Amino acid sequence: MLFSQIAAFDLADWPEPSLDTLSEQLAEKRFAPTLSQQVESMGWAPVVAEALAIETDGAFGLLFRREERAVPPRVIQDHAAKKLAEESGEREPSRDELRQARENALLELLPQAFPRQAETRLIIDARNKQAWLANAGEKRNSQINSLLRETLGQWRVTPAFGSEEHGSRLSRWLLEGPPAGFELGDSAKLLEPRDGGSITVTRLGLPDENVLAHLRDGMTVEQLELVWRDRLRFTIRADGALTKVKALDTLDDEFDDDGLDDPATRLEAEQRLTLDVLRELTRVLHEALARPDATS
Repeated sequence: MLFSQIAAFDLADWPEPSLDTLSEQLAEKRFAPTLSQQVESMGWAPVVAEALAIETDGAFGLLFRREERAVPPRVIQDHAAKKLAEESGEREPSRDELRQARENALLELLPQAFPRQAETRLIIDARNKQAWLANAGEKRNSQINSLLRETLGQWRVTPAFGSEEHGSRLSRWLLEGPPAGFELGDSAKLLEPRDGGSITVTRLGLPDENVLAHLRDGMTVEQLELVWRDRLRFTIRADGALTKVKALDTLDDEFDDDGLDDPATRLEAEQRLTLDVLRELTRVLHEALARPDATS
């Protein structure tokens, strides 16, 4: 599995370009490192060798890369205060002077900041009009979708599992049992909707009577670990994102890496397996989360 986190989306207005056309479009937004006074840079990085996309069974694999230069706010504040003291002496600086001093301090300090990079894989399924991002963070996924709109033009996505919270559904799964094909894991996070309190349990056989008692008292499930068909272990959040995704032995046995010494060939094989899993898992989760009775 190429993904350790999963955010699933349904597509609208997907232009369905060929691999060559898509690669040309991605090249126009190719990643370039930050300049000395640039806070961040983002773009498309090669998936393997120089290829900006690879195609597998009607789906495209891409790689989003972001680089940022971060200066701690305290360092900026201290640097600005020192400059202001040198220029203003005993006079109390105005609010505009403070703001300008902080902006100048950031520009002066940015070239000294060490750039940090982060990458996110994504698969765009042209055949089934779906996309999966290997990230569960809303901010990062918003950046990726914005860049896709800049790259492809028309690009609209909606959460594959709906935009509503699924806490009550996950609570029923814990109380009454998960849908067919799923088993409860050994961790969960419960929220108290009235005061925002939470309880996190790990390495505990579920369902546990103490945990169930909290649910009956009005708490709801925010996160729940599940095992799917002995192939995958993951934590599903109330917003529909999946984290801590881990392939189990059954799935590992399906990946035959004999003779896959070539990086491109190996990546294509891994993407094919990941795509098969994502297509099926998204389908069964969508059905389970959408049906009126999740335990039927």
